[in-house]
Order: sequence, then structure tokens, then C-alpha cells
Amino acid sequence: MRTPRRLAAFALASCASAALAACSTPVGGTATPVPQGQEASADPATPPVEEAGDSDPAPGPAPETGTAGDEDLPVPGAGVPGDAGLCQAVVGWFGYAGLPLVSVDEDGHVDPAAVVPLLEAMRDAPADHQDAGAPLLAAAADVSAATDEAIDELGSGADVFTAFQSLTQPVTDFGEACVAAGVSV
Repeated sequence: MRTPRRLAAFALASCASAALAACSTPVGGTATPVPQGQEASADPATPPVEEAGDSDPAPGPAPETGTAGDEDLPVPGAGVPGDAGLCQAVVGWFGYAGLPLVSVDEDGHVDPAAVVPLLEAMRDAPADHQDAGAPLLAAAADVSAATDEAIDELGSGADVFTAFQSLTQPVTDFGEACVAAGVSV
């Protein structure tokens, strides 16, 4: 049976994952029809056959990525100006940081090394979005201060769930500030 603490941590991680999904960049593109008489390639590495005169627009720049542990993650809010960029960055990094909470070991523990780099990115996100409005920058500063304290707690051997839970109120307040600024998170 799961303890209330583990259920609460799972709920936090689920909410963080949902927040991340809400801030992800939509994928756009065009489909290339397969000319009659030809079969579509089952190999995604094989380019589709194009008829003469077909021209697809050149793909845009690749999204920026950040390194967190051994994984490359899309940087939330990268290239998005103003309030929207700051909201996407803070909420997105919070979502990333919550994902390791669902992958506990057999003893119910999470490796802090999987969480700390993501928390550091969340703490530092406002520095890349100084073009946001003053109320959001103030709320983001509160999140950064709370995140810095959580990182210190983890460095001192605190439980990951406890450290992460200390971030819920500042991030919730930040989300409300985003909504008040007209940004959906």
C-alpha cells in the first residue's frame, strides 16, 4: 500500500508532467502524399519520393536543447519573448524536475543527481527572460529563491520528495501570476 506521502509526491510529479505537456511546442509540418502506383517507405530514414514541381518549405531552426544529466531536453521558453517565454521556462523546468519523482527505486527513493540539474535550470530560467513584465519577474525571483533552498536541502541529504514539495507553493503562485498576465500555463 502506498503511503500518503508517496501518493502526494506522485500527484506532484503528475501535475508537473501535465504542466510540461501544456508548455510543449506544437509540432507542425506538411504531409507528402505518396504518388499513385508507389508504396510508402516503411523506413522513416528513407525520404519520400516527390513528384516534379513539389516543394516543401525548408525546415526551421532546430529547437534549443539543454543538457540535464545524460539527456538532451528541449529548453522550455527558448526563443519565446516576454511573459510567455518566462512562464514556459519556469513551468517547463518544474515539469522536467518532477518527472524523476515517478521513477523511484525499490526502496521508494529518487536519486537527487537526476533532479538537481533540472532544478538549477529552473532556478536560472529568469535570467534568460528579463524582457518579461515586473510582476512575473518578481514571482520568478520567488521561485528561484525557493529552488535554491531546495537545491541546498538536497545537497545536505534531504529527501527529494520533501525538497520538491517545498516548491509547490512558489510555483503555484508563479502560475497564478502568469494567468493574471494573460499567459496560459
